[in-house]
Amino acid sequence: MTPTENVLEVPIRARPSKSMNPKDVLVVVVSYNGFQTIGQTVSALRGQVGHIHIVDNGSDAETLDVLESLEREPDITVERLGENRGVAYALNRGVQRAREVDCTWLLTMDQDSIVDSFFIAAYQAALEEQPELVCLAPRSTSRTRKKDTADGIIKYAITSGNLVRLSVFDQIGFYDEGFFIDDIDFDFCLRLRRAGYAVHRVPAALMHHQLGDTLDAPRAVRTYYARHPPIRRYYMYRNFFYLMERHLLQFPGFIAKLGVYQILLLFLIGFLDTAPLASYRAIARGLWDYARRRRGPYVQ
Repeated sequence: MTPTENVLEVPIRARPSKSMNPKDVLVVVVSYNGFQTIGQTVSALRGQVGHIHIVDNGSDAETLDVLESLEREPDITVERLGENRGVAYALNRGVQRAREVDCTWLLTMDQDSIVDSFFIAAYQAALEEQPELVCLAPRSTSRTRKKDTADGIIKYAITSGNLVRLSVFDQIGFYDEGFFIDDIDFDFCLRLRRAGYAVHRVPAALMHHQLGDTLDAPRAVRTYYARHPPIRRYYMYRNFFYLMERHLLQFPGFIAKLGVYQILLLFLIGFLDTAPLASYRAIARGLWDYARRRRGPYVQ
């Protein structure tokens, strides 16, 4: 199976273990010019898991210096790609590394997410109560809605802080590298649900995560808007149409809601983005590239 294949058949259920051993967890941290935060991200995880694998997407010299220092620590490895191969490719390298070291769980992390000291213990406690779970999500301090603190099944989770049973990738496929960045999490969670699994939030697993640049705006606005550079707008809109194409028939409500969000975001970009015209041009290019069936990284 290649990393971009999407296996959607109903899986044969693996027999779950009675509990999760933290030493059987590999963390994959996706790195890209994150010298200011990645040290904190790794430090918060050190001692909670068995292995930390950092996959660097061609970062600058300052970040590479930080990674070289981190690599000297036990149970921390760094894979330098030398170029930006995208978030999905880096995550898939984590899947492959977890198999190499015979781990049973994969924790996916962004370089700017910081977990608390009882993060893995909270996941372990949840799995002791419900050992059949295969995908667990944290409570993120970047989310302000009350329902985000509820325990139980949720429709989707962001990639950062997501704990996934490794056997799931044999059944639903890898992260889709064609997305490059953005909507990778939506696509993975929807494929998980199509296969008969669920995403389960564990509120006791607390994580701080930054969504875009800090914005001085009312909470209602910050719930639906984060400031991103134009290139991110390109991927967000191009990939939404690929997501809709793949999942509309199975999840029409979810896709419709996401579509309304994209329309609302078009309005907010005009008032809140620092370079709205550049963002709109990037969005138009994203739609054009979707029409031309372009996937992967943006090409000038």
